[in-house]
Amino acid sequence: MPTAPTHRLPRTVVPVRYDLTVRPDLPASRFDGEVTIDLDVAEPVRRIVLNAHELTVEPVRLHQDGVDHPVTVEAEPHAERVVVRAGGELAPGRATLTLRFAGRLAHGLVGFYRSTFTGDDGTEHVLAATQFEAPHARRAFPCFDEPDFKAVFSVTLVVDEHDVALSNGPEVARTPAGDGRVAVRFADTIPMSTYLVAFVVGPLECSDPIEVDGVPVRVCHVPGRGRLAGFAREVAAFALRYFRDYYGIPYPGRKLDLVALPDFAFGAMENLGCVTFRESLLLVDERTVTQVEAANVALTIVHEIAHMWFGDLVTMRWWNGIWLNEAFATFMEHAGVDAYRPQWRTWDDFALSRAAAMDIDALANTRAIEYEVRTPEDADGMFDVLTYQKGGSVVRMLEQWLGTEAFRDGVRHYLARYGYANTETTDLWDALEEATGRPARRIMDTWIFQPGFPEVTVERVDGGVRLAQRRFTYEPADSAARWAIPVLVRSHTDAGEHTEAALLDGDTATVPTPPGAVVVVGAGGEGFFRVRYPAAWRDELLARAVLRPRERFAVLDDAWALTLAGDAAAADFLALAERFGAEDDLVVWRLLTSRLRDAARLLHGDALAAYRARVRSLLRPAFDRLGWEAGAGDDPRARQLRGVLLDALGTLGHDDEVVGRAPALLDGGADPDVVAAAVAVAAHHGDAGRFERFLDRFRTAPTPQEQLRYLFALAQFPDESLVLRAVELALGDEVRAQNAPFLVQRALRHADHGRRAWETVVAHWPRVEAKVARTLLPRMFEGVTWLVDDASVADVPAFVAAHPVPEGERVIAQHLERQRVHRALVGREAGRFAAAVTGAG
Repeated sequence: MPTAPTHRLPRTVVPVRYDLTVRPDLPASRFDGEVTIDLDVAEPVRRIVLNAHELTVEPVRLHQDGVDHPVTVEAEPHAERVVVRAGGELAPGRATLTLRFAGRLAHGLVGFYRSTFTGDDGTEHVLAATQFEAPHARRAFPCFDEPDFKAVFSVTLVVDEHDVALSNGPEVARTPAGDGRVAVRFADTIPMSTYLVAFVVGPLECSDPIEVDGVPVRVCHVPGRGRLAGFAREVAAFALRYFRDYYGIPYPGRKLDLVALPDFAFGAMENLGCVTFRESLLLVDERTVTQVEAANVALTIVHEIAHMWFGDLVTMRWWNGIWLNEAFATFMEHAGVDAYRPQWRTWDDFALSRAAAMDIDALANTRAIEYEVRTPEDADGMFDVLTYQKGGSVVRMLEQWLGTEAFRDGVRHYLARYGYANTETTDLWDALEEATGRPARRIMDTWIFQPGFPEVTVERVDGGVRLAQRRFTYEPADSAARWAIPVLVRSHTDAGEHTEAALLDGDTATVPTPPGAVVVVGAGGEGFFRVRYPAAWRDELLARAVLRPRERFAVLDDAWALTLAGDAAAADFLALAERFGAEDDLVVWRLLTSRLRDAARLLHGDALAAYRARVRSLLRPAFDRLGWEAGAGDDPRARQLRGVLLDALGTLGHDDEVVGRAPALLDGGADPDVVAAAVAVAAHHGDAGRFERFLDRFRTAPTPQEQLRYLFALAQFPDESLVLRAVELALGDEVRAQNAPFLVQRALRHADHGRRAWETVVAHWPRVEAKVARTLLPRMFEGVTWLVDDASVADVPAFVAAHPVPEGERVIAQHLERQRVHRALVGREAGRFAAAVTGAG
């Protein structure tokens, strides 16, 4: 039986430098080029193995020590490789290989791909851009497409003289190439991995550069959107200076272009010096953008710029370490934006990301943060909530336990030691240990190399509190897993408060606390664990008002998790929620309204109507305290909270006044957060005429954010035919491939018509596969988690089994397990929750 092919390249020959020329033909959707690779031959060889995928590759020259060797090229498409065979033996030392290649611009969103947009004159324009992570540079040119094969890249793009050409370095030469084309040569890069190479070609515009410590910063975009670029430049300038100071190292590139692309699969990509983005995560009108939209743009920009050091300058050795790149950048995006706009309190909002990660990590189908990566599909599967949100959360937890300055010193030590090199995950923990003298590696190994997370139970004992741990899961599971848990314990007495940094490194630990103290376990609310307080203890914390916003958030989130796990009743959660009527914090209300929506899934008919009334009673006083209009003294979070409450009152509580006033708020200059909420409420209660008006708003929206607001609202209308029409739109030509799976996801989540949306997806599966990039299919399937009717519980998993998506196999399995968890919740709780809500029980 033949063995499975390995996807790792041999280390007998390694690249040092690439001189790469690419000639894209945008009208024909083709490209060709040549690459000359300076090689370091480690031992005598007769063959050189490189990556290439969906390319034709021809040999040009293999040269060493004044000798040109005869050379042939053989393709191994199953392994995404080509083998260059030399007519003679190459000796250890330097050699040069030149190859010619050609391919088609991809119609997916990876490799060197085609993107289109319609100009103001109604003409369609074509551009081409790259997305090489992970690992897709092989789709654009033959290369050693593994992250530890770092090399210098000299890129030349031969393009139409009217097109803009961008790459990692600044443009250093432009020469005529005949037939109205020019050869644009870019400066050499630092030694870097292939997945960070970028080129973008097309009819774009770039803003005038601003200088940040001698680094020119521009925003590039399709024509006519320059008015939306100012915010991005401001954020980028701040981030460059912030990270220069935080890392203690100058920016490693020579320029920084932020490029907004009409079609882009992910949020953004950290190509050194040429960062690519979805338009909605770069271009904003500050007059009309909501607070959460502006924060998401800032977080995304700062995330990518953080990578210029942590990821680009210092890079993981292999794809199993991609989690640390992304987790650390997720951590740093919040640190950077918190410094940029402290009043946004972005670390509070990060609690929502932590909660989402814990929801996944409580499943049997979770995974360790770091796991073995063998194939390209394995690498694609790394880009999920566990990599970003769990990874970022445990990094933040460690930083808070070590102390911010000590942690920063360790990061500086790590970057200084490994600049321009590749590392393993443990290298960072070792650097932190050296800088702080504390057991960073022992702690983090328990969080990185095993799945799941703990629940910490607490009890009072003589002289303190006793902590114990066990794994938290939604479904019963025996587990001997233990974590080294950094726990902050805060004690409140008449004399003041004191915080102890404890380590629960075993089954139990006792933390000393003053007699009679009110004790908060998991102080700060930033631990990646749940805390199970005895009821009286929790009640005392709430009554004494000692809990800070993230801590109140954690109390609510832990309570709902116990409901999902079958350890508490939904009625108990509602009773707890109703104790938060005086709450004034945004992040607590964001969580609370989300969990109240989940609880509504358990109810129908009269019980649902009674529940809506209780929701109105809880939310309306909080909304009335804020009022309908933003005041001069409102801070950004108060503005956002007004929108959160308005949305929930209209879509969940069915508040008559909110439903009646919402349509008029769509025009007339209301606060952007109120407008965005009104869009959701108006859609939730809209008819066919309003659907048509929303569709027109989507088509004519002046900003990317407004366009998405109206597009995604199309899946929220109450009529089945309109929801199915939204699905049909997603699968047609009008909705971009990057947005289609998210529109379908929202239709699948529809409380009344999700099942019919699923049937439509199944009936049109060939169209789904043709439209949606395979890396985005898992995002679409996320919509099935609340399809808990008998038919869906049976046929959704069966359909998935018959139509596998290797790139997202584990993530989709998690969605299916969440579907089972929700079905079990409905089975346990629907009847008794309905009775409790209506007073019949």
